[in-house]
Amino acid sequence: MSDKTPISERNLFDHSYLKRTACPGCGTAAAKARMARESNPRAEVLPFNRHSRFAAGYDTDRVFFSYFKCPICHLQYCPEFYTQDQLEHLYGHQQENMGDVPLIARRAAQDHYADLLLKHTKGHGGFLEIGADIGLFAKHCADNWNFDHFWLFEPNRDVTVELERAVAGEDKDVFFTMWPSEEVPNGSVSAMALVHVLDHLLEPVAFLERLHEKLEPGGVILTVTHNCESFLAKVLGKRFPPYALQHPQLYSPASIQNVFEKAGFEVLETTAAVNYFPFMHLVRAAFTILGLPAPFANLQGPIFPIRLGNIATVARKKNP
Repeated sequence: MSDKTPISERNLFDHSYLKRTACPGCGTAAAKARMARESNPRAEVLPFNRHSRFAAGYDTDRVFFSYFKCPICHLQYCPEFYTQDQLEHLYGHQQENMGDVPLIARRAAQDHYADLLLKHTKGHGGFLEIGADIGLFAKHCADNWNFDHFWLFEPNRDVTVELERAVAGEDKDVFFTMWPSEEVPNGSVSAMALVHVLDHLLEPVAFLERLHEKLEPGGVILTVTHNCESFLAKVLGKRFPPYALQHPQLYSPASIQNVFEKAGFEVLETTAAVNYFPFMHLVRAAFTILGLPAPFANLQGPIFPIRLGNIATVARKKNP
């Protein structure tokens, strides 16, 4: 790389990753953790500018930062991972979430998640979503409940028009960040959603503590995360797609409950989440994950519900 490259960009692309010395779930020293999964080669031995070809979608070549398992809370996490600047660079250039999946299937999945949350809430007051994407979850809430204000956080500016359109006519604020803004008053939110957000955060407990402040007493939060202890994860081993460059840690039902309790929440429900996909999409994905050439065109057709190793967790802020 040329010496004329800006210092900030040189810092991104040099071979310098974050070293985490403690488990992000419970604080146990990283030295006590044991290897759970590693790729060949391991991402931590490659420079940042060699990662881009592995950063999106399914790929026969599996490259990710090595995951270690905490002996106390059983969280699987990467002691060595991207710095915050490197993460922001990746997320600022990512494609729309699940962009190759038909909209009808993505909407069905988001409606399912929203219904899991809404059965635990009164459905009015403030609603906050981190990682709102194109607004499918928020739209379901707006169409079916009576929230009086929407606080929507989405760093990908490429989906701004679709997100704004999804909640057109609602009282709302949209932020181009993942961190809950000071503009959201403490105690003003009755329901929150984070779909595949906690998998991406370097400090999940601190993040949930911040969200805890924004919730009113008795307010509820839903998260959807990957389950590294699922049957699918055990069968696929290191080919389990969530073992990926974007995920500094992966949860199990036990470790996600620990993270919520550390942040001051009471877990109300933990269940296997349902996704929806066209059958041929699943066939092609299965062939690719197994390192085989996909034999069929990516056809559409009817969608099917399927459990793919995800956990939906609903937790409540305890009344004082």
